[in-house]
Amino acid sequence: MLESFSSMDNKLKLILASASSRRKDLLALMGMPFETRPGNFLEPKKGKQSTRDYVLTLAKAKAEHVVSYAGEILLAADTIVEINDALLGKPSDDAEAEQTLSTLRGNPHRVYTGLVLWDISSGETLQSVCETVVYMRDWTAEEQATYIYKATYHDKAGGYAIQDTDFNPVARIEGCYANVMGLPLCHLYRLFEQKALPLPVNLPEACQSYTKATCCYYPAILQNVQCQRETERSL
Repeated sequence: MLESFSSMDNKLKLILASASSRRKDLLALMGMPFETRPGNFLEPKKGKQSTRDYVLTLAKAKAEHVVSYAGEILLAADTIVEINDALLGKPSDDAEAEQTLSTLRGNPHRVYTGLVLWDISSGETLQSVCETVVYMRDWTAEEQATYIYKATYHDKAGGYAIQDTDFNPVARIEGCYANVMGLPLCHLYRLFEQKALPLPVNLPEACQSYTKATCCYYPAILQNVQCQRETERSL
């Protein structure tokens, strides 16, 4: 049986292997203190493995390229966008952003986030993958040009932020809203639970308050209840 956090070494630390402000804000909703420690590495290319396996490969690679110490719990996450069996990364310039957004415009795609929770002392690794189907609205060429001009696409898989109320790129989703932001909290809750880490009193309430999204997805993960409708966001 796993010991509770309160009975663990008081030097135990949770480390987020990411510099993403969105992931930091979402992880803070879990209520456990943490530090950020991003690492740099050359991402391995996808081979014949499935997208779900590949996003876990990326998350594991992130974890392995962060300096870590005994007594630390390392959390690494990676998010990728897939459309028509093609992967879309983070656009590096305006031309790539134009191509990426034109591909997504008016079409559905899938967002995958791989999570790895690594106990440095014991070597135990827990992992999970979350998948969300995202339906994009059919924005105008003028809207796209204005968005690209702002150059906020650089650090975003697929070149967009679901929470962007100015561009408002997403029509609807099927699945976890926080996943599209980069950190599926219900999946992370399950990993925390397996590791006997402290859990928030009401994660669904905290997540929906932060994202301003009305979510029926969390019962499927936390309570094994079938979700009957799409996640909606209050505008």
